[in-house]
Amino acid sequence: MTLIATAEQKRANSDRRYLPRADAGQRETDRAELELITEADSTNLGSGESGVKYVLLMAMLFLIGLTGIYSANTQLAPVLNDSGKVAEVGRVLASGKNYLTYDLNIETRGLKHSLIDGLTETPELAILGASHWQEAPAMLAGDVKMFNAHVHRDYFEDILGVTNMFVRVGKLPKKMIITIRDNQFKPFHRRTDWLWVPIMKDYQEMAVRLNLPVMDYYPNGITPQLRQKISLPLLKANIARYMAAPVKPQPSDLTTHPTLDVLHPDGSITWSTLHRNAFTPERARAEALSHASAQRPNAPGIDPVGRQSVDRLLAFLKEQGVKVYLAHPPFSPIYWQAVQGSPYMDGIEDIRNMTREWSAKYDMPIIGGFDPARTGCTADMYIDGEHSNATCLGKIIKQFLVLDKVEQLTALRRK
Repeated sequence: MTLIATAEQKRANSDRRYLPRADAGQRETDRAELELITEADSTNLGSGESGVKYVLLMAMLFLIGLTGIYSANTQLAPVLNDSGKVAEVGRVLASGKNYLTYDLNIETRGLKHSLIDGLTETPELAILGASHWQEAPAMLAGDVKMFNAHVHRDYFEDILGVTNMFVRVGKLPKKMIITIRDNQFKPFHRRTDWLWVPIMKDYQEMAVRLNLPVMDYYPNGITPQLRQKISLPLLKANIARYMAAPVKPQPSDLTTHPTLDVLHPDGSITWSTLHRNAFTPERARAEALSHASAQRPNAPGIDPVGRQSVDRLLAFLKEQGVKVYLAHPPFSPIYWQAVQGSPYMDGIEDIRNMTREWSAKYDMPIIGGFDPARTGCTADMYIDGEHSNATCLGKIIKQFLVLDKVEQLTALRRK
């Protein structure tokens, strides 16, 4: 996800202006056309009926251009921009087939909504969290039927929203691993991304169910998703990717692929050979240190509404008889060492304390740990500062399995 998220951030930061402003930003052909207009024409241009017609014509051409860009970006990156295609891919996965995709720059929330809706049976265990869980296949849980419900870069809204995806179709698992990570409760005004926006409807449904304040962050104006779809730089990138790809995204029985990442029915992913080869130790170290440098100055912060919302959700799950395990995903040792002694670590301690309070209040065990030494994850298991492979993630699942076995034995003794 880091590779994709980095590219996505670059795209987002470059999409601020769509039209040239001032003469310096015009193409030579634009200047040449301007010089063909006589001084008299320039005086009359924009006045009277002819001026109105000109303005209307320009507006119409502008809208036609935006519509073309919108359509092209939707067609060339459908699993990101086309909600209908996202839902279709979810149904493909629910049918038991894999799906090949260019990369993980996809709409994971809509995908999970469709996939969960199409599940033929309720999973015994569901994992809620961000992309640090993406490489965790169901087989890590052994005989426990596990579903990986991760989404990219989750926030507190996602804990409510993904849970709602299960509740609304009557498929709430009896066991859940709910991740509590560093930036998950960052106040809305301090966020720099918008990946959480597509889960608004599911989040709001659960908030209403729990009698919570319902947040609506984009009631008016152009949403970030729309700005993405009308982005010229993204169109250029999408065209280049489409032209260079030897194989296009499609359903498949393949579990690995040379150039395309694989989405699996259990909610996990497998990197393409191309991506795996790019994840060198040198790159992983550089990514970890860069991320640590950016994080060190500021504590993540805890949104009071987010804290209240998740607290209410945990109470709801306990009432429903769901056994919840709270998890801290371990960071790369390189990253973890680099953030020590910083304001960021003060925020990490606040997150830990909040999790401990929930653990004691609702009798929910804590597994994993931000410190990789607690879980036994080593630097060679990471592609950056926080995304580990199945070997590391399996260690967290193993902690769950041990505790789950104890829970079962205790239940038997009570009988």
